[in-house]
Amino acid sequence: MTTEPLIHTTLGNVPIASLSYETEWQMTDKIVHFTERYKDSNGAIVRQDSHVYAFGADATSASKL
Repeated sequence: MTTEPLIHTTLGNVPIASLSYETEWQMTDKIVHFTERYKDSNGAIVRQDSHVYAFGADATSASKL
C-alpha cells in the first residue's frame, strides 16, 4: 500500500502533489526573511510559512520587524 504525503492547509489535509510550491527571499542588512507558499490549482494560497533570521546589534528586537 502506497500512501500519498498530505499537508495541512486551509482546505484541510490535501495531497502535497496537488499543490504548487513557491519561495520568496527578502534580505536586508538586519534580517533574512524566507517565505514558502503552497497554492491550489486556482492559484489561491492555502498555506504560507515564514521564517525570519535577525542578526547584528538589533537581533534582540526582531519581534518589532
